[in-house]
Amino acid sequence: MSKTTSYFQTSIGRKQTVAITGLLLILYLIAHLAGNLLIFAGPNVFNGYAGFLKSLRPGLYVIEVLLALIFLIHIFFTYMLVVDNVRARPKRYRINSQKSERSFATQIMPFTGTIILAFLFYHLWDFTFTPHDGAQSILPDGKNYGLYGLVYNAFSDPLHSTFYIIAMMCVGFHLSHGIESCCQTYGLANSKYMPTIRMFSQTFGVLVGWGFSMIPIYILVKNLSGS
Repeated sequence: MSKTTSYFQTSIGRKQTVAITGLLLILYLIAHLAGNLLIFAGPNVFNGYAGFLKSLRPGLYVIEVLLALIFLIHIFFTYMLVVDNVRARPKRYRINSQKSERSFATQIMPFTGTIILAFLFYHLWDFTFTPHDGAQSILPDGKNYGLYGLVYNAFSDPLHSTFYIIAMMCVGFHLSHGIESCCQTYGLANSKYMPTIRMFSQTFGVLVGWGFSMIPIYILVKNLSGS
């Protein structure tokens, strides 16, 4: 058995893999949020950004494949850790008293992770695989606004926006747990630094969750105000 195989069969190896892939996904999420927030600059800027990304193809396909691979690795090793925990269930009663010390984001991590996974497929179908210049991109003024129009029309539906906001709140909780867990994995979460780490992880999760949620909220409010 090679050292690499042995490493991935250990709990610490799996935890470190989840942590590293999680950090890479966080970096992508920050970049994705920055691009999405350009919608507040108007259709020309937002569609210009989308056009810029399109101009990077076919090189962008390589990045997307790598991103998908990182995501799959993250899910796989997270699943393996869950299996390890289930197998160790007879010992878990000994640490039940410590459950209250875990953050709320950590306790609901399995639920947020499941919702995020389901949302990802829905989101890709919603905005990535749907034509950006079809009827769904036409706003009430009769003009085709491309991706901007597609996003605007999608979030004009309260149910659509509500589901998106719930998913983004789950993303925020998941990020909060992920950062805290990553620090614990690499031995940074001691009694001295843990309060600061927890505050940072919670603040970061809230900012990212609300950052994404601002878009559908903005569109819903704009529609209600008739502007």
